[in-house]
Amino acid sequence: MRQRNPSLPDHDPEIRDSEVFVGLLALLVWAPLPLGSNRIWAIGILVLWALLLLAGTAFAWRHQADAAFARLRRFRWPLLLLAAFTLLIWLQTLPLPASWLAVLSPETLRVEQGVSVPRLSLDVFRTRIYASLSFVYFSCFLVAVLTVKNGQRLDRMAQVLVTSGVLQALLGVFLFSSGASYRLFYSEVAHANVVGSYINRNHFAGYMELCLSIGIGLMLARLGTERTQSGNWRHQLSRVLAFVISPKMRLRLMLVIMVIALVLTRSRMGNSAFFAAMLVVGLVTIVLARRAAPATVGLILSLVIIDVFVVGTWVGLEKVVQRVQDTNMTISQGGDEESVEARRDAANHALPLIRDFPVFGTGGGSFYTSYIRYRTPRPGFFEHAHNDYVEIAADSGVPGLAILLALAASTAWQALRILRLRHSSLPRGIAFGVLMAIVALAIHSTVDFNLQIPANALTLVLILAMGWIAADLPSSSRPRRGAE
Repeated sequence: MRQRNPSLPDHDPEIRDSEVFVGLLALLVWAPLPLGSNRIWAIGILVLWALLLLAGTAFAWRHQADAAFARLRRFRWPLLLLAAFTLLIWLQTLPLPASWLAVLSPETLRVEQGVSVPRLSLDVFRTRIYASLSFVYFSCFLVAVLTVKNGQRLDRMAQVLVTSGVLQALLGVFLFSSGASYRLFYSEVAHANVVGSYINRNHFAGYMELCLSIGIGLMLARLGTERTQSGNWRHQLSRVLAFVISPKMRLRLMLVIMVIALVLTRSRMGNSAFFAAMLVVGLVTIVLARRAAPATVGLILSLVIIDVFVVGTWVGLEKVVQRVQDTNMTISQGGDEESVEARRDAANHALPLIRDFPVFGTGGGSFYTSYIRYRTPRPGFFEHAHNDYVEIAADSGVPGLAILLALAASTAWQALRILRLRHSSLPRGIAFGVLMAIVALAIHSTVDFNLQIPANALTLVLILAMGWIAADLPSSSRPRRGAE
């Protein structure tokens, strides 16, 4: 793992990019607010925001081009993977000669017989929107690795993400408790469960998983600087009281608030994925870094005991369990809940879609249009596959899915290396949060489509960027009070 001289400053005073950094943080908070940015006009705002961030970053680094390229080279692999995926989606929108299309995607040529301007995408309008979003993700990743240059900014970015999660949780709980129901942006929104500023509780649960993961990582970073000291009962009592009024206690209460909101979503896979990821990554962390085991074990145990047995019992975790128990494995058994087979129905019927368009897919965002030819005869319709892996493979081909899996896997590997080799508290805490976010959403994506929601996808991309930034920090990097 790269080690840099701790005596060298992380922050170059000549690079005045504080406004760009604030803009990036503001984007983190804004993205989930307009229905998860899952509307065309909201996507337009994301594109404009990303362009402004890129322009601001270029202006800030205009006299330090060599330093900018040198820094970007340290993050070349994730940037190349994101750039490759973005170019793949844009390629799907370009008009191609029929002879080229016959080689690249014969099935696409067969479907588009008679079309004057054939393309790889079967729904060019949706693919252009998808390509624009891919550009947003790439741009924000690039801006993040250039502007988040030190531990202070990385810590601040994590704090803002946790704060955004708490605000979403408080908003969701308030609207749920008041039984709010209204029409917003031509969409009916009913708060029968906690959904925050989203419409679908599973997507809100996915966002909570991401924010909670980084929050737990921050908590570990705070605990990582502590050393257990013996003393008499007065000393121990003073330590307990100091903890109660400390920022760590406030952070712990923020985690509790988000867990309450997550449980109140009644999302089966959302809750299952969060607790499974927390236990799995906690165990992996203990195995990889035995020196941090006491603090890690204590935090994980407190999360399980307080969040599951206390908070869960108070707000109704048993109702989530009941939903899981009521979920039948086959449609024929009936039941009060949508069966596992019904949830997987679209994904199962979309597998021939991947077989027919294996290399370039049918076009980013074109699943609904393409799936009509393969859909199940059951009543109703599916706009998404309810499985991110299947939908990404159908839209962008197996190579597109492989690129994104390589990005997630390489980031997870960086996080594991940090947990294994590093001793600084902040990189280790961020690595824990990044790894937990990857595992949680990887589990949740088997039955839902969180990565098709712009706010969740953008938040995950920036969390992945945080993992690479943490790996690049010098060993002595720690957040300082009052730092930028």
